[in-house]
Amino acid sequence: MGVSNKADAGLTILLVVIIAIFFIWWLININQRECRSNKDCDSESYCGSDFSCHQYPNIQKTVVEYNLVIPSLIIGVAIIAAAVIIKRKAQNSGH
Repeated sequence: MGVSNKADAGLTILLVVIIAIFFIWWLININQRECRSNKDCDSESYCGSDFSCHQYPNIQKTVVEYNLVIPSLIIGVAIIAAAVIIKRKAQNSGH
């Protein structure tokens, strides 16, 4: 019975040492993080999934401006030309 108790004590000590090593490694890993939330970073940065601060991407907006003056003039001239053509046909058919 004496050998079994010593073996159990050795396994227990080994298990406690392994758990302590993992706990210390976990604490070191947490302390090496640059940030935990966006509050830990600058106002122009955010906290990424790798626990480091990253700059917000600069998204440029493309503004497209349409100049519709020329197309509206073409449509206006076409409407006037159609009205003149219809009026002439009506006058010619009436004689």
